[in-house]
Amino acid sequence: MDQSSQSYMLANITHLHSEQLLQGLNLLRQHHELCDIVLQVGDVKIHAHKVVLASISPYFKAMFTGNLSEKENSQVEFQCVDEAALQAIIEYAYTGTVFISQETVESLLPAANLLQIKHVLKECCAFLESQLDVGNCIGISRFAETYGCHELYLAANKFICQNFEDVCQTEEFFELTNSELHEIVSNDCLNVVNEESVFYALEAWIKYDVQERQKFLSQLLHCVRLPLLSVKFLTRLYEANHLIRDDHTCKHLLNEALKYHFMPEHRLSHQTVLKTQPRCAPKVLCAVGGKAGLFNCLESMEMYFPQDDSWIGLAPLGSPRYEFGLCTLDQKVYVVGGIATHIRQGINYRKHESSVECWDPVTNTWTSVERMNECRSTPGAVVLAGELYALGGYDGQSCLQSVEKYIPKAKEWQPVAPMIKTRSCFAGAVLDGMIYAIGGYGPAHMNSVERYDPAKDSWEMVASMADKRINFGVSVMLGFIFVVGGHNGVSHLSSIERYDPHQNQWTVCRPMTEPRTGVGAAVIDNYLYVVGGHSGSSYLNTVQKYDPISDTWLDSAGMAYSRCNFGLTAL
Repeated sequence: MDQSSQSYMLANITHLHSEQLLQGLNLLRQHHELCDIVLQVGDVKIHAHKVVLASISPYFKAMFTGNLSEKENSQVEFQCVDEAALQAIIEYAYTGTVFISQETVESLLPAANLLQIKHVLKECCAFLESQLDVGNCIGISRFAETYGCHELYLAANKFICQNFEDVCQTEEFFELTNSELHEIVSNDCLNVVNEESVFYALEAWIKYDVQERQKFLSQLLHCVRLPLLSVKFLTRLYEANHLIRDDHTCKHLLNEALKYHFMPEHRLSHQTVLKTQPRCAPKVLCAVGGKAGLFNCLESMEMYFPQDDSWIGLAPLGSPRYEFGLCTLDQKVYVVGGIATHIRQGINYRKHESSVECWDPVTNTWTSVERMNECRSTPGAVVLAGELYALGGYDGQSCLQSVEKYIPKAKEWQPVAPMIKTRSCFAGAVLDGMIYAIGGYGPAHMNSVERYDPAKDSWEMVASMADKRINFGVSVMLGFIFVVGGHNGVSHLSSIERYDPHQNQWTVCRPMTEPRTGVGAAVIDNYLYVVGGHSGSSYLNTVQKYDPISDTWLDSAGMAYSRCNFGLTAL
């Protein structure tokens, strides 16, 4: 034998060894051999080995190694543990398997919780989460809270909120306590068609036991986003509902809601109060139109779901369109201006648009709304205080500094103060009740920024960005404005900057992993999603998200289509 060759080996047979060890210990238990502890529940006695139980349970370890009397005893009696549940846990200790069903989980989970068998407890919670439905979600939420199962409690409450309109028809709903109901209807992620659904649910709950529950009416009415109800509904509520009419606090709340409608000058102050904000069911991204090539204009639309990291297709625009403004108003998506492709006598032509299209997520359909007063491609489009602003852009001949706003109730566009500078290919953002017009072209590449105060109907210059930018993405997060990518007149940009309005300064953040021009940006759950664009060599469908807390980038699923100069918004 060659003396230089390796003369030893380390055989890794861990799995076989562990399996054999468990099987051997289980046989000893079944034959009552070398057992040193008997667990008694009622008339049932379960033989086991202290060392095995202590190895899987901090509870048993403390019992058998601490200063408790059970350390020296050979028998322990349990008063508050179900017999079958304890047997199942001892079986798990020796086999690594446990049987969980609807019949056993209600006794098994409390036993696993008491004995601190974390893996069994985790599996019980996972099983209950898989069984959630509209008829049992409230009961499971209570069960989880009782035993401190935080993740199960959150999952059950999330299910309740997502399915609220069905849950509020169940018997469990009417058995909720006032505090439980208050927590549910206060949730900003309550998934309802409108606030009328919330009010009717509360009204039904109170009438279920009106003598006992009437005293909670004003407290619960605080949870309804009353300013989001129509004037007609609020008026009818006051006239027809004696419970509200007879309660001074309720009448005051209705009056405040009516002020929101009849005194628009108060809306900005209301905007900072939670009860005036629409419910935020889990947000999604909507990507609309754009270009996938020099002559390939898109009309398609797709939606991204962060929960499962996937995209689906939705109803297309009325015609292919790019370089438009995109924003959401009253949970609907608006496409403003841009360049659209039309066909006349079999010939395609492109036109700078004043037209506006609106997408309704309930019906998945697009409809036309009132045209702007001017044609605008590459405009800024933002929403402030329930009104849609179209800023600047290009009309086919020159860059614009004009601004107009759409008032949905009046169904008309009205001019407001023009910007200080002409701007196209720029970005607009809203922060702290102010509109920002950032960068763009007019007639040179710019890094300048100006801010509009709607109370004064005037613009002022604020701090400029570090980089000149056109065709970049913008979004607001954590009290900052973030700008991403774009083009500076020389090269495609991967850089990111963050604006702090209190300091009036821009800070450079960690750049993207590749440059992107004509990129979309939007925020969900404090992640900045950067979508599509053009890298300088190719059109992109890729998606990344930026975590501002850790200053890191993560990849997400790509779109079905590559898109540049398109619209992206969170809904």
